[in-house]
Amino acid sequence: MVARTAPAVLILLDDGLARPRSAIIAALADRHPKEDVIRTLMRLAVTGQLVETGRKYSLAPAPEAKGEGA
Repeated sequence: MVARTAPAVLILLDDGLARPRSAIIAALADRHPKEDVIRTLMRLAVTGQLVETGRKYSLAPAPEAKGEGA
């Protein structure tokens, strides 16, 4: 279930805008059941792929490459 729903969530949030859970559910309602989207948001947040701030979800910042910069 997460494997089917996660790509749609990640693509939706790829524009960098933080969205509330209700907006994400509404945007994906025609393709995925509400419960699947909710579980996917929780799973992606727990694994660090999404960040929840102020009751809105956004993609987690990309990790910095080691050895660059200095």
